[in-house]
Amino acid sequence: MNTYPTEKITNFAIAGAAGSGKTTLAEALLLKAGAISRQGRTQDANTVSDFDPEEIKRKASVNSSLLAFEHNGRKYNMFDTPGYMDFIGEVISVLSVSETVVLAMDAVAGPAAGFDNVLHEAQRLHLPMMCVITKLCRKQADFSAAVDALRKKAGDGAVPVFVPAGKEAGFNAVFCLLDGGAPPDSIKAEAAQWRETLITALSETDESLLNDYLEGKPVPRDKMAAALKKSVLECKVFPVLCCDAETGAGVAEILAFAEEFMPSADKSHYAAQPAPAALVFKTILEAHTGDQNYARMFSGQLKHGDAVYNRSSAKEEKIGQIFTLLGKTRIDMPELKAGDIAVLSKLKSTRTGDVLCSKAAQPDIVKLEYPDPLVSLSVKPKNKGEEEKMAAALESMMRESPTFRMHYDPETRETVVNAAGDIQLDVIFSRIKSRYGLEVETGEPRIPYKETIRGRARGQGKYKKQTGGRGQYGDVWLELEPLPRGSGFVFEEKIFGGAVPRNYIPAVEKGIREALTQGVVAGYPVVDLKVTLVDGSYHEVDSSDLAFKIAASMGFKKVFHDAHPVLLEPIVNLTVNAPQDCLGDVTGDLNKRRGRINSMEGGAITATVPLSELSKYSGALNSLTSGRGSYTFKFARYDEVSVPVQQKLVEFYTKLRESGNLRSKDE
Repeated sequence: MNTYPTEKITNFAIAGAAGSGKTTLAEALLLKAGAISRQGRTQDANTVSDFDPEEIKRKASVNSSLLAFEHNGRKYNMFDTPGYMDFIGEVISVLSVSETVVLAMDAVAGPAAGFDNVLHEAQRLHLPMMCVITKLCRKQADFSAAVDALRKKAGDGAVPVFVPAGKEAGFNAVFCLLDGGAPPDSIKAEAAQWRETLITALSETDESLLNDYLEGKPVPRDKMAAALKKSVLECKVFPVLCCDAETGAGVAEILAFAEEFMPSADKSHYAAQPAPAALVFKTILEAHTGDQNYARMFSGQLKHGDAVYNRSSAKEEKIGQIFTLLGKTRIDMPELKAGDIAVLSKLKSTRTGDVLCSKAAQPDIVKLEYPDPLVSLSVKPKNKGEEEKMAAALESMMRESPTFRMHYDPETRETVVNAAGDIQLDVIFSRIKSRYGLEVETGEPRIPYKETIRGRARGQGKYKKQTGGRGQYGDVWLELEPLPRGSGFVFEEKIFGGAVPRNYIPAVEKGIREALTQGVVAGYPVVDLKVTLVDGSYHEVDSSDLAFKIAASMGFKKVFHDAHPVLLEPIVNLTVNAPQDCLGDVTGDLNKRRGRINSMEGGAITATVPLSELSKYSGALNSLTSGRGSYTFKFARYDEVSVPVQQKLVEFYTKLRESGNLRSKDE
């Protein structure tokens, strides 16, 4: 592949809802550009971009694929992205290194589930957008209805530049509204209406356009094209194109439109800077070749053997092989120039989100931002003794998937994984099995309940044991009282006259602290109380640290039961975004989940909800909103659980204890 100057490089991502025709559109563009000799089909699992075993199995994209090709003296770095929002991290990564996002939208389904998320990310990044309405040859395909639905989502800046000539099976060509020629009679009225809409939108950039139109003067194509280029770059106009990628109708026109109107890589404000600066936006781990780091060169250049500074890890890296990709086909590159995208192999201390640059000149490249993963599962290896192997496998998955997280919860004593959705988790566990030969068992994460008390109580803990020789003797009197929420634990002693010798008091505190971690009524950690050692007795021969530690633990548990114990549950602040027509169903569901609605503004609902009620909420919200809803939550506080919930948890703990199935502290 030739080396191109920055102004001859175009980087764009095709994104949208699952099933909107993204991969088919990418295939059609590659075929029209001459990059491939035949067009694959997703249903046949033979497309250039969907080559991962999981994609072949599912016949759907789960990764973003780099599809580099040349056409008419330009280089295009095109990305095919997943449509399932479980893989929104892949979409965010490639949008962050693209000049344009092409939103694919099914002419029948319209802006389906996932479309809003991509639109939001593009708007957040202030990224120029274009929309391609696909599948126009299908039954019930309605271009005008699709455009109306799009404009409701994206605003009046979304305006058609192409209009289909023919409907459903009769669609075989597109008419460009920039051209001054006469459209076919069948679409004359529609074309005139949309051309007026386009001119009105472009007049924000060039007011004389509208004046010429209103005065009946011809509006030349070059004047409209110049205004459109400026409007696209400034994100004021969102051009709407159309095609049927399976038949090829309209595809050549989209490729020509991209050549003329897509912003090139030199539009980045970094491009003119001389010092090298690259952002690593994706990492793939390969067993035989090591890490493969996808990088966008924002300024300067890199060659094989160059030394470069990793700003994130503060380590120097040496550039190994540089290559680009057409799906899984590697194409070597002699260098990586400003504006271009390539894969860098064998970097030792680099991962997704890192910036490679000159140590002397470090750029202000914006950090990649990903949404917090919302779906959680507890995991453990199916076979005992494979805990370290599982940890290493999960760590590798985190390096590849920025929206996948793993941590060990010391309170619940389990490994918990978090992901953007159930499909992402399914893909990750499948990869772990195929790559590492490791199977895991999953379950719902335990809720980190806590125990505390409402009242005050006083009582004795006495441990006395005689075994023939030296015995064990420890005797303490303890007072318990509640503390404000969030205070933790306070220990105090008020011993007078040496009832408990000073050297045994640390053992008393240690015994109580150990009891706190194990819980009393339901096995959960104890918080927010004060324990005071007020009296006791000792034996000059039989007393010991161990005896007083045991006596303190026994006394604490006994008095705890008399101090009106209660369980606390974590409460979260939940924000749900949903379409207006779904708000009633969403709020009704939250009420069933013991949620308290705080506000409803626009399509956003804020509420406080017990964390235990959000188990599998992702799937429930998808069902309630047809995949159009999203949510985030953050920990707020601990509140007392209701009496029925507490009884249920205590009964469960009691049964486990009686059956001998309680987990040990270190398990």
